[in-house]
Amino acid sequence: MKKIIAMAFTAVLMLSATFALDFEVGARGILGRNFDGGSFADNYNAAKEDKTFDFGFGAYANFALFGGLGIQAEANYVRSSITFAKDGTQNVQYNMHILDLSPMAWLNLDLWKFTVGFGVGPNFEIPLASLGDITNAKKQDFTVGLITGADFKFYFTDHLGLVLSGRFVCDFKKKDVPIEVNGYQVGGASYPTYSFARRTLYGGLGLEFKFF
Repeated sequence: MKKIIAMAFTAVLMLSATFALDFEVGARGILGRNFDGGSFADNYNAAKEDKTFDFGFGAYANFALFGGLGIQAEANYVRSSITFAKDGTQNVQYNMHILDLSPMAWLNLDLWKFTVGFGVGPNFEIPLASLGDITNAKKQDFTVGLITGADFKFYFTDHLGLVLSGRFVCDFKKKDVPIEVNGYQVGGASYPTYSFARRTLYGGLGLEFKFF
């Protein structure tokens, strides 16, 4: 299934490039926060949970087909962490490394040296690895969600510009992750299944190059 998604994503890029009137590429750093409330099994509700900021980087290509309306295809790498513990047990950090593939319908509005863009589309989330203290978390399949966002661009020259981005990523359903710490019980009780979804708001700052 991951190969099918990657092939479909590549096909969107090639088809859009064929008919594009404007073509732009860019890269940016990402920083954000997941505002979804995760939950443990009923026998573990006393656990304390703390989410850190998500961070990563991404690249994109924008193909304007007509009147500023087109397609923006993005690939974003995001690292997310959750630290939790129950009374009498050690702190445990669960790290997620995610690749988001996002083909969005996009509208660019040109205002002199400024450009404002808006987009929405599906988000295909592919876990790359689960690192950190937890070694036995089962690998999850890809997750389908929704992404929406906006870009504010200021061009220094006819081709090079600074891009300020905002994105909101929303999973359609929660993921259930069965968790153990190094395969052993801690404090006389093993960690249970943790259920969570992404409701992530993040910003980005980067550079864009316009070919034509």
